[in-house]
Parts: sequence; structure tokens; C-alpha cells
Amino acid sequence: ADVLGTYAPSSDAGFSGSAPTRVLDSRLGIGAPKAKLGAAQTLTLAIPALPAGATAVVLNVTATNPTAAGNLTVYPGGGTLPGTSNLNYVAGQTVPNMVVVPLGPANTVTFYNSAGTVDLVADVLGSFS
Repeated sequence: ADVLGTYAPSSDAGFSGSAPTRVLDSRLGIGAPKAKLGAAQTLTLAIPALPAGATAVVLNVTATNPTAAGNLTVYPGGGTLPGTSNLNYVAGQTVPNMVVVPLGPANTVTFYNSAGTVDLVADVLGSFS
């Protein structure tokens, strides 16, 4: 198990849910060019239409059509690649996972693919402020 964050009981940060909104689909060219993410490559995405003051975003991220076993890591745009992954998959498998990730500058998040090539899909489910 990897600890990815904590919630403070006295925190003023609140969750604001939203209807799922597709912000990335590399199969169709939504949010990024129509292309698979290659091995050891990153894709930085600016998350649109977040409320003012958003500090983190909740995404449903799906890795699909991978050509090799690998993993996907989602982290704040402009940040350092952490040593943990959010999704693990084998060739040909489709794997979704809910991800809560802090936002980088200009509401960005970065996706890192460890091996092979993979298509990415991401839907915004809400945000924290």
C-alpha cells in the first residue's frame, strides 16, 4: 500500500463534485494529440473549467490498449515524478482507477507511462479547494 495523502479534520478544504467531464482521450485527440503515450514519456494536461481556488482534482483515469506491461503515474504538473504509480496494467488490458492529484501551475497534472505505449482517458469528477 502506498500513502498518497491525508485529510486534516480541521481543514477548510472542501470537495466539490461535478458531473463526469471528459478532459483527455488520446484515442480521439481530446485534450492532447491523437496518439498513444510512449515509454518513459509524460503528458501534461491543463484541467479546464475548475472552480477558482482549486488545489486538487479528482479524476477517473483509464489506461487502455497498452502494448506492454507497465504503470501510469499521475502527479502535479511541474512536479517531480513520485516513486509510486496510480495504475498498473499488462499488454492489452484496460484498467481504470480514481485518482486524487494536487494541481500544478495553471491547473496542470502530468501523466507518466513507464513502458510500451498506451492510450489515456481521463474524466474530471470534482475538485478540492
